[in-house]
Amino acid sequence: MAAIIFDFDGTIADSFDYVAGFLMDEAGPKAAGSISKQDLRGLSMVAMARHLGHSWWRLPGLFFKGRRRMGGVITQLQPFGGMAEVIMKLHAEGHELFIVSSNRVKNVRAFLRHHDLQTYFLEIYGGVGLFGKAPALRRLLRDQHLEAKDAVYIGDELRDVQAAQSIKLPVIAVTWGFARPSSLAGLKPTALADRPDDIIGAVEEL
Repeated sequence: MAAIIFDFDGTIADSFDYVAGFLMDEAGPKAAGSISKQDLRGLSMVAMARHLGHSWWRLPGLFFKGRRRMGGVITQLQPFGGMAEVIMKLHAEGHELFIVSSNRVKNVRAFLRHHDLQTYFLEIYGGVGLFGKAPALRRLLRDQHLEAKDAVYIGDELRDVQAAQSIKLPVIAVTWGFARPSSLAGLKPTALADRPDDIIGAVEEL
């Protein structure tokens, strides 16, 4: 049995269109006029914002606003195909499941309830700092009395991989989220998952 820690946006929830659309709207028609959502594919949330011309100093407030507004549409978002089944299978195998996300706990819980996934997770750590998840991952390990070797983090952004590696936590990088697969591979995560089913095999090999 292992503790499996999931990221939320881009890993469980397909929220790219919402995030990209929100950032484009906030940039205004002049800034975003020559940029399409497709141009933002493969970029992290921070990289999207910067590409659209948002200043560094604006980012914390911008993402706080975006998370708050997401609450109104959270039940319209869908889990990536196959993710619900993977979550249920991992839970049935006896793994303890958690979520660490920069999104609000309220949003994550609403999404999980809407898709009948709330009972599979022991705890949700939300509102994590935009620029670093390592402190939240450390806190989860401490709260749950876990050693890093007995857990794994699953995420889709470069910062997810970097945060896990900084505390020697095994990490599975998924390629269907925000970051480019080649960029993720360049960080040499413990494993890469190109499809949700790949998570099962990766966990078994840890």
